[in-house]
Amino acid sequence: MIRIIMIAIPAAGHVNPSVPLVRELVRRGINVTFYVTEEFRAVVEQAGATFRAYPDGTISSKVIADANAHGGSARVVQRLLEAAQTLLPLLESELRQDPPDAVMFDSNALWGRMLATSLRRPGISLMTTILVNASVFRRLTVRERLAVVWESATSLPGTLGARRRLLRSVGRDLLPSSPMFPTRGDLTIFPIPAWIQSPDDRCDASSHFVGPSIDTAPRTEEIDAQLERLLEDEAPLVVVSLGTLHRGGEDFFRSCIEAFAALPANVLLAVGRAMGPADFESAPSNIVVRAVVPQLAVLRQAAVFVTHGGMNSVMEGLHFGVPMVVIPQQVEQFLIGQAVADRGAGLVLRHHLSGRKIATKELRTVVKTLLDDSSYTASARTLAATLSEGGGAMEAADQIERLLGRAIQTCHEIFG
Repeated sequence: MIRIIMIAIPAAGHVNPSVPLVRELVRRGINVTFYVTEEFRAVVEQAGATFRAYPDGTISSKVIADANAHGGSARVVQRLLEAAQTLLPLLESELRQDPPDAVMFDSNALWGRMLATSLRRPGISLMTTILVNASVFRRLTVRERLAVVWESATSLPGTLGARRRLLRSVGRDLLPSSPMFPTRGDLTIFPIPAWIQSPDDRCDASSHFVGPSIDTAPRTEEIDAQLERLLEDEAPLVVVSLGTLHRGGEDFFRSCIEAFAALPANVLLAVGRAMGPADFESAPSNIVVRAVVPQLAVLRQAAVFVTHGGMNSVMEGLHFGVPMVVIPQQVEQFLIGQAVADRGAGLVLRHHLSGRKIATKELRTVVKTLLDDSSYTASARTLAATLSEGGGAMEAADQIERLLGRAIQTCHEIFG
């Protein structure tokens, strides 16, 4: 039996896009062992894969969220480099005697690419978002550029130090050629539509845009009575979430409450685990506050989605034909949101890119615009129809089987 290991990043927006592919590989008789944190055990096992936990203290969704909140993308890179230094030798010792046929890895799981090189096995990168190149700076305002540069500069010493320590630990031979992040493979699968990626020289013959396969299988998340009533109500539903790795801040969600109190709609605020309903006890009757929500279940009923523009959230919103107000927290999310807005399926509020507050009136106006103008919903539904054009999980699995077939043929030619 063919055996593949999956090396994941412990974050919902990275794990969820991989699940349909893993399920399809298992359905084809391929043994998949999935390395991630305990938080995602149920999701992995429901997909039919064998679960393996990262050791405590290496990498986790909390580590990534804290780094993102206190240093942005550059600080996250530092944490990933530190994780690679610890996880690579652990995985090598576990797999060296019985290596898999291939190593599949999240494009940010550097230790997965390094492990494939160390074991001399084909590497399959799962690129869960777009590639971003230097041309993006031409699309930023001066204030936004300064914010990006400042964030990177303050985190740079820690990142460079982590890189030096990793190099001393493993040597240069195992590191991918620059850039380290995101990491491509011998085969690179993009579970996103091709239209959302700007032209980039790194998209070569090994890159395949298969589009998302949204995992709509039942999950263990519970919907309480209040939330169930909200989803069944005839009033339009506005869902607000800035993702699991970003902390929108109490001020932002209080602005949402003020902006949407008089809106002729129900509003569901997902404020993150750092806060909860108890912090917003004075919310009006049309606004329900939760730390987290079962996103697919609520988006199925949503009329408007206010999102940070993470790729997983945007793909899930488009899957249900929901127009979006995108409030990017990072440059990559700005590009994703702009691609959606350029196609008429949403609007972008870019204030947070430069640390500015969004005025309550402006927030209310853009949401009301999407509620009142049906062309945004029509465009979102048009984009929804494009998501399956790349073949999804089945095409991705086909590409992986072709890669493995070539690898096996090469071995036969070399060793007879």
